[in-house]
Amino acid sequence: MTALNLRLVFYTLAILSLLSPAYCEEYVHGSTGMGHNDNSPLGIMGTHAHQTGEIMFSYRYGIMEMNGNIDGSTSVSTQDILDAGFMMAPASMRMEMHMIGTMYAVSDSITLMAMLPLKRVEMISEMPMKGMPNMIMRRKTLSSGAGDLKLTGIVPLWMADDHSRTLKLNAGLSIPTGSIKETGAGMNMAGVMPMRMAYPMQMGSGTFDLLPGLTYLVQKDDWSWGAQANSAIRLGENGEGYSLGNNYQATAWYSRKLSSILSASARIEGTSWGNIDGQDVAMNPMMSPNTRPDLRGGERIDILFGLNLNFDETIDRLNKAFDETAKKSHETFNLAIEIGFPIHQDLDGPQMENDWRLMAGLQLGF
Repeated sequence: MTALNLRLVFYTLAILSLLSPAYCEEYVHGSTGMGHNDNSPLGIMGTHAHQTGEIMFSYRYGIMEMNGNIDGSTSVSTQDILDAGFMMAPASMRMEMHMIGTMYAVSDSITLMAMLPLKRVEMISEMPMKGMPNMIMRRKTLSSGAGDLKLTGIVPLWMADDHSRTLKLNAGLSIPTGSIKETGAGMNMAGVMPMRMAYPMQMGSGTFDLLPGLTYLVQKDDWSWGAQANSAIRLGENGEGYSLGNNYQATAWYSRKLSSILSASARIEGTSWGNIDGQDVAMNPMMSPNTRPDLRGGERIDILFGLNLNFDETIDRLNKAFDETAKKSHETFNLAIEIGFPIHQDLDGPQMENDWRLMAGLQLGF
């Protein structure tokens, strides 16, 4: 899937939203809040709006593993990277993330969402041993901290008469709260000394970013499917003189209930991102491919599988057991997991190759 194709999907959905019927009163009075059997995969954000006053808290733990390097779709060895003039070659990287989020419906037509990631990135690099160029040594670097704060509004654009199909606008802004000045042990002509870490080791973008998106969701009693397109548009350059490439993403999924509380999902996701515009002058571009701004773009297609445990009906039954006159509860409690693997990668390399990713989390609402 090329960057052009991903942009075409995104803008097509945007045009369709403008042609769709305007927001209608049926949405206000329909069952659109929590407990509406939305079994969307955990990795999809902003699939549902809430009713006035409803609030939801979420926690997600994510991990991504990368091993080896590719140029385009072809594997590249450590020696190939060193022969190209780089001082070291990235060998593996693990990124862990704790995502804390909250959603609050200020009205039936606007739900606000805030998410803050806490990151930990560990990278193993390989380099020639000083005085013994034929011997390769390994070095580990680590960075951690808060990432960029994302603020998003979810606005329903259209709902079918039977409430089974919805189209929503996701409009957000990323606030540059993540550090872009992480330092670690680097290497130059004088030897090993503290230096600015490579771009993948930084915690944020350093820029304010627009986060537009659209979500289309179809829900039935035992199954649902949906499609989402979103992007991150960088606004200017950061304080270090560069801006990350724009990011475009499109995904589609299918979810089916296996029991009253368990559902399974499968989805496909395509992502395209550009090279870095500008350069952080504190980085040596020949230190590693990860410090080269023109080697950061690429595209990837992943397949992902998930399981959701939804305890909404259980909560309702417990409330009924204690109070026979109790109305349907607005409380919700969900546990979910999703794992994904790449089926296609085409990178402006040498660049690190993604192996797999996993996300687990819970949602609590009332």
